[in-house]
Amino acid sequence: MVSAIDKKALWIGILALVAIISVTMLTGYGDGHLALKKQSEIAQKAKSYNDSQVDVIYERTMGGKQDWLHLEVDTTYHKVGKGNFTYKILCNREFTLRAYDSQYEDWGNAYKHCFIEGESEKEWNLAPKEPIKLLGYEALGATMTTQDNGWRVWYTEELPHIEDGATSKDSYKGLILEAMDSRGEYHLKAKYIKLNIG
Repeated sequence: MVSAIDKKALWIGILALVAIISVTMLTGYGDGHLALKKQSEIAQKAKSYNDSQVDVIYERTMGGKQDWLHLEVDTTYHKVGKGNFTYKILCNREFTLRAYDSQYEDWGNAYKHCFIEGESEKEWNLAPKEPIKLLGYEALGATMTTQDNGWRVWYTEELPHIEDGATSKDSYKGLILEAMDSRGEYHLKAKYIKLNIG
Protein backbone atom coordinates (compact mmCIF):
# COMPACT_ATOMS: atom_id res chain seq x y z
CA MET A 1 0.00 0.00 0.00
CA VAL A 2 1.27 3.47 -0.94
CA SER A 3 1.64 5.83 1.95
CA ALA A 4 0.46 9.46 1.92
CA ILE A 5 4.08 10.63 1.84
CA ASP A 6 4.81 8.45 -1.21
CA LYS A 7 1.71 9.81 -2.97
CA LYS A 8 2.81 13.35 -2.22
CA ALA A 9 6.32 12.64 -3.54
CA LEU A 10 4.83 11.02 -6.64
CA TRP A 11 2.65 14.09 -7.36
CA ILE A 12 5.64 16.43 -6.82
CA GLY A 13 7.67 14.31 -9.25
CA ILE A 14 4.88 14.38 -11.86
CA LEU A 15 4.48 18.16 -11.50
CA ALA A 16 8.26 18.65 -11.79
CA LEU A 17 8.31 16.48 -14.93
CA VAL A 18 5.43 18.49 -16.44
CA ALA A 19 7.29 21.73 -15.63
CA ILE A 20 10.50 20.45 -17.25
CA ILE A 21 8.63 19.35 -20.39
CA SER A 22 6.81 22.70 -20.57
CA VAL A 23 10.04 24.68 -20.28
CA THR A 24 11.67 22.47 -22.89
CA MET A 25 8.72 22.94 -25.26
CA LEU A 26 8.70 26.71 -24.80
CA THR A 27 12.44 27.23 -25.15
CA GLY A 28 14.42 24.52 -26.90
CA TYR A 29 11.70 22.89 -28.95
CA GLY A 30 9.99 26.23 -29.60
CA ASP A 31 13.15 27.74 -31.07
CA GLY A 32 13.79 24.60 -33.05
CA HIS A 33 10.24 24.62 -34.37
CA LEU A 34 10.55 28.28 -35.41
CA ALA A 35 13.87 27.57 -37.11
CA LEU A 36 12.35 24.67 -39.06
CA LYS A 37 9.38 26.84 -40.04
CA LYS A 38 11.73 29.59 -41.26
CA GLN A 39 13.77 27.05 -43.24
CA SER A 40 10.58 25.76 -44.83
CA GLU A 41 9.53 29.30 -45.79
CA ILE A 42 12.96 29.98 -47.33
CA ALA A 43 12.81 26.69 -49.23
CA GLN A 44 9.36 27.54 -50.61
CA LYS A 45 10.45 31.04 -51.61
CA ALA A 46 13.64 29.68 -53.18
CA LYS A 47 11.55 27.99 -55.85
CA SER A 48 10.64 31.43 -57.21
CA TYR A 49 14.16 32.91 -57.28
CA ASN A 50 14.96 33.67 -60.90
CA ASP A 51 18.37 34.33 -62.39
CA SER A 52 18.82 37.78 -63.92
CA GLN A 53 21.02 39.70 -66.31
CA VAL A 54 21.72 43.43 -66.48
CA ASP A 55 23.31 45.07 -69.53
CA VAL A 56 24.41 48.69 -69.27
CA ILE A 57 25.80 50.65 -72.23
CA TYR A 58 27.73 53.76 -71.20
CA GLU A 59 28.84 56.62 -73.42
CA ARG A 60 32.25 57.81 -72.26
CA THR A 61 34.14 60.99 -73.14
CA MET A 62 37.74 61.10 -71.94
CA GLY A 63 40.26 63.74 -72.98
CA GLY A 64 38.07 64.78 -75.91
CA LYS A 65 37.83 61.20 -77.22
CA GLN A 66 34.55 59.30 -77.17
CA ASP A 67 33.94 55.56 -76.86
CA TRP A 68 31.49 53.11 -75.27
CA LEU A 69 31.56 50.77 -72.30
CA HIS A 70 29.44 47.64 -71.96
CA LEU A 71 28.87 46.32 -68.43
CA GLU A 72 27.21 42.93 -68.07
CA VAL A 73 26.10 41.42 -64.75
CA ASP A 74 24.84 37.81 -64.71
CA THR A 75 23.14 36.76 -61.49
CA THR A 76 22.46 33.18 -60.40
CA TYR A 77 21.07 31.85 -57.12
CA HIS A 78 22.25 28.84 -55.15
CA LYS A 79 20.50 27.11 -52.28
CA VAL A 80 22.42 26.20 -49.15
CA GLY A 81 20.81 23.02 -47.86
CA LYS A 82 18.24 20.83 -49.58
CA GLY A 83 14.46 20.82 -49.77
CA ASN A 84 12.82 21.98 -46.55
CA PHE A 85 16.28 22.20 -45.01
CA THR A 86 17.30 25.10 -47.29
CA TYR A 87 18.47 27.78 -44.87
CA LYS A 88 20.09 30.36 -47.15
CA ILE A 89 20.00 31.59 -50.75
CA LEU A 90 23.30 32.86 -52.11
CA CYS A 91 23.33 35.42 -54.92
CA ASN A 92 26.32 34.76 -57.17
CA ARG A 93 27.14 37.44 -59.76
CA GLU A 94 29.51 37.38 -62.71
CA PHE A 95 30.75 40.76 -64.00
CA THR A 96 32.26 41.68 -67.36
CA LEU A 97 33.22 45.11 -68.67
CA ARG A 98 34.31 45.81 -72.23
CA ALA A 99 35.26 49.01 -74.01
CA TYR A 100 34.23 49.58 -77.62
CA ASP A 101 36.07 51.86 -80.03
CA SER A 102 35.70 50.22 -83.46
CA GLN A 103 36.49 46.93 -81.71
CA TYR A 104 35.88 45.39 -78.27
CA GLU A 105 38.55 45.38 -75.59
CA ASP A 106 38.14 43.38 -72.39
CA TRP A 107 38.56 45.53 -69.29
CA GLY A 108 38.98 42.68 -66.82
CA ASN A 109 38.11 43.71 -63.27
CA ALA A 110 37.68 47.42 -64.04
CA TYR A 111 33.93 46.86 -63.43
CA LYS A 112 34.73 47.56 -59.75
CA HIS A 113 34.76 51.26 -60.65
CA CYS A 114 31.12 51.05 -61.76
CA PHE A 115 29.86 50.73 -58.17
CA ILE A 116 29.77 52.95 -55.09
CA GLU A 117 30.32 50.04 -52.69
CA GLY A 118 32.62 47.06 -53.10
CA GLU A 119 36.30 46.37 -53.63
CA SER A 120 37.56 49.86 -54.36
CA GLU A 121 40.15 52.25 -53.06
CA LYS A 122 37.68 55.12 -53.48
CA GLU A 123 35.76 56.50 -50.50
CA TRP A 124 32.53 58.13 -51.64
CA ASN A 125 30.68 60.83 -49.72
CA LEU A 126 26.98 60.27 -50.22
CA ALA A 127 25.11 63.48 -50.95
CA PRO A 128 21.93 64.11 -48.91
CA LYS A 129 20.17 65.82 -51.83
CA GLU A 130 16.94 64.67 -53.43
CA PRO A 131 17.25 61.83 -55.95
CA ILE A 132 16.79 62.36 -59.69
CA LYS A 133 15.56 59.97 -62.39
CA LEU A 134 18.02 58.52 -64.89
CA LEU A 135 16.74 56.01 -67.46
CA GLY A 136 13.75 55.36 -65.21
CA TYR A 137 15.82 54.58 -62.10
CA GLU A 138 16.04 56.63 -58.92
CA ALA A 139 19.57 58.02 -58.77
CA LEU A 140 21.36 59.44 -55.74
CA GLY A 141 24.43 61.69 -55.73
CA ALA A 142 27.90 61.06 -54.34
CA THR A 143 31.20 62.92 -54.43
CA MET A 144 34.85 62.08 -53.91
CA THR A 145 38.10 64.01 -53.91
CA THR A 146 41.45 62.51 -54.84
CA GLN A 147 44.87 64.18 -54.65
CA ASP A 148 44.56 65.69 -58.11
CA ASN A 149 40.86 65.64 -59.01
CA GLY A 150 37.28 65.73 -57.78
CA TRP A 151 34.47 63.43 -58.84
CA ARG A 152 30.69 63.57 -58.87
CA VAL A 153 28.49 60.58 -59.65
CA TRP A 154 24.84 59.62 -59.76
CA TYR A 155 24.11 56.02 -58.78
CA THR A 156 21.11 53.74 -58.26
CA GLU A 157 20.56 51.23 -55.47
CA GLU A 158 17.99 49.40 -57.62
CA LEU A 159 20.71 47.70 -59.69
CA PRO A 160 22.17 45.16 -59.95
CA HIS A 161 18.98 43.28 -59.16
CA ILE A 162 18.89 40.91 -56.18
CA GLU A 163 15.90 38.96 -54.90
CA ASP A 164 14.66 39.85 -51.41
CA GLY A 165 16.06 37.51 -48.80
CA ALA A 166 19.10 36.46 -50.82
CA THR A 167 22.63 37.05 -49.56
CA SER A 168 25.11 38.44 -52.08
CA LYS A 169 28.52 36.74 -52.30
CA ASP A 170 30.10 40.05 -53.35
CA SER A 171 29.90 43.55 -51.90
CA TYR A 172 29.02 45.55 -55.03
CA LYS A 173 26.14 47.97 -54.54
CA GLY A 174 25.08 51.26 -56.04
CA LEU A 175 25.50 51.05 -59.80
CA ILE A 176 26.91 54.31 -61.18
CA LEU A 177 24.74 55.77 -63.95
CA GLU A 178 26.63 59.00 -64.54
CA ALA A 179 30.09 60.25 -63.52
CA MET A 180 32.16 63.35 -64.19
CA ASP A 181 35.38 64.88 -62.94
CA SER A 182 35.81 68.45 -61.71
CA ARG A 183 38.20 69.31 -64.58
CA GLY A 184 35.63 68.52 -67.25
CA GLU A 185 37.94 65.98 -68.89
CA TYR A 186 35.91 62.85 -68.10
CA HIS A 187 32.21 62.12 -68.49
CA LEU A 188 30.47 58.75 -68.28
CA LYS A 189 26.74 58.37 -68.78
CA ALA A 190 24.49 55.31 -69.04
CA LYS A 191 22.60 55.45 -72.33
CA TYR A 192 20.87 52.07 -72.29
CA ILE A 193 19.92 49.58 -69.57
CA LYS A 194 18.36 46.19 -70.17
CA LEU A 195 17.22 44.19 -67.15
CA ASN A 196 16.13 40.61 -67.75
CA ILE A 197 14.82 38.64 -64.77
CA GLY A 198 14.25 34.92 -65.27
